[in-house]
Amino acid sequence: MKPSQSAEALRHHLGSDPRRTPLYDLVAAALSFYAEQPFEGLAADEDSDALLFQYGCYDWGQGEQFEFDLSRQFVDADKTAEGAISQLRLTVYYPADEDLRALGRHNAWCGGRDKLAAFHEEVFASPAFSLAAIRPRARVEIEWGKN
Repeated sequence: MKPSQSAEALRHHLGSDPRRTPLYDLVAAALSFYAEQPFEGLAADEDSDALLFQYGCYDWGQGEQFEFDLSRQFVDADKTAEGAISQLRLTVYYPADEDLRALGRHNAWCGGRDKLAAFHEEVFASPAFSLAAIRPRARVEIEWGKN
């Protein structure tokens, strides 16, 4: 499978409507998708298929929202080509509030399946997960694109 097919493959892997799926199940599915689904045409090094967990409040011109995001970053085998880096993003958006703003912004990388257990623990133990899991969402997006 090619990275360009990753968004549809993740939707299929979820097995349910992401807008109605609890946050725990969304995250667990994204992590198991990383563990189970290889992609072709990637560079040989371990950083060519990595996970990024990030959260924070942002205003991209449509009002401030809290973003809880898991991104899978792919590096094409031809690392020198423009557009060699792409990402599959699972982003859950929430209305920003005082508690979510107080979390600040955070990111953490997982650079290989051998590090997935510790990454899993970090995501689920994060204060962002605890706060987001009990809040109503604004929307959920699953998208793939080149950087």
